[in-house]
Amino acid sequence: MSKLEIMKQYKVGIIGCGAILPRHIEAINANKNFTLKALCDIQKPLVKSLGKRYKVDTYTDYQKMIIEGGINFVVIATPNSLHVEQSLFALRNKCDIIVEKPVSFNPEEVLLIKQESEKYNTNAYCVLQVRLNPTINILKQALDKNLLGDIRGMSFIQRWQRPLEYFSGWRAEPFIGGGTLYECGIHYLDVIQNILGLPEVVSSKVYTTKHNTSPIEDTIYSIFDFGKYGGTAEVTISAEPKNLECSFSVLGSNGYIKIGGKALNIVESYQFLSNGSLKQFEYLLNDNPFSKEPNSYGSYQGSCPNHPDVYANLEKFPIDESYNVIKLIDNIYSKSNISYYADSNT
Repeated sequence: MSKLEIMKQYKVGIIGCGAILPRHIEAINANKNFTLKALCDIQKPLVKSLGKRYKVDTYTDYQKMIIEGGINFVVIATPNSLHVEQSLFALRNKCDIIVEKPVSFNPEEVLLIKQESEKYNTNAYCVLQVRLNPTINILKQALDKNLLGDIRGMSFIQRWQRPLEYFSGWRAEPFIGGGTLYECGIHYLDVIQNILGLPEVVSSKVYTTKHNTSPIEDTIYSIFDFGKYGGTAEVTISAEPKNLECSFSVLGSNGYIKIGGKALNIVESYQFLSNGSLKQFEYLLNDNPFSKEPNSYGSYQGSCPNHPDVYANLEKFPIDESYNVIKLIDNIYSKSNISYYADSNT
C-alpha cells in the first residue's frame, strides 16, 4: 500500500456473498486499514445470517448499501456480468472499489471503469492474486537476470476438475458467467501476459467434453505468437478425478524453468547449460518463501489464497491491469467465433 493510503481507513461493504466471501473477510481482518461494515446479497436469508455472524449491517439492494451504509470501499464479488454496472455506481458515489475476476468480458469496459475512477477522484482495483505467488516472482527475476538466455518458447497447461454442477445457476448463463477462461483460466493467462507480454492469438479451438448439459465450453486449446517465438495454452476443467496440474514452462537458449503444482505454486523443474545461471537460480529459490496451498471449495480446489496480500498492496493492482488479460481472453474466444458480451451502452 502506498504511503498516502497507509493512513486511510476503509469502511468496507461487500456485494455478493458467495464462495469467495471468506477470502475477502480474511483479507479485511488481516489488514488494519480495513473494517467490514456491511454485506449485500439478493438472497435475504443468507445475508441476514451472515450479518449476524459478522455483526454488520445487511442489504439486498447494493445501491442502498452504497448510499446509506456509511462505507467508502466496495468489494464487488457478484456474478460476472454485474461487475461493470456495480463498479460504475460505486465510483460515482465516491467509493473506492476492488473487483473480483473478471472485471468485465469486454476489455474496453475495463478502460471505462478506469476513466470513471479518475473522473470521480476514486480508486479502482482488481484481484489478480496469482501474481503474488512466490513462484511467479522467482520466474520473473530469472528472466530479468537473463538466466534462460533467448526465449525459444512457452507452454501453459491447466488440467483441472470441476464437477458437473459447477455450471449451474448464474454460471450456466453464458452472458452472465462467461466462459471457462473467464472463470478458471484468467489468473494464469494473466501471469503469462504479465511476464512475457501480450501475444497474438494465432488460433484456438474449444470443446465440450464433460459438461454437456451446459452451453459453455470446458476445454480450450490455443497457439500464441510472441513475435520471435511461439507458445501454446491448454485449459480444461474436465480432468478426473481431481485437479491434475497447472503448469507454465519457459524454454530458453540456456535452459528451461517449469512452475506448476495445482495453481502455479511450485517450482517443479529447471535445468541450465551454465553453472553460473544454475547457482543464481537456486539462490532465488532459497531467497523466496513457499507458496500457500490453493483454496479448497469442497469438491474442487481453486487458485492460491493471496487476497490478504492483495489488500495490503492495492497500488500494485489498479483496474487497468486487467485490460491485457481480458483482451487476451477475448482474442482467444474470437478465434473460435465466440463472444460473451454484446456491445455495451453503459
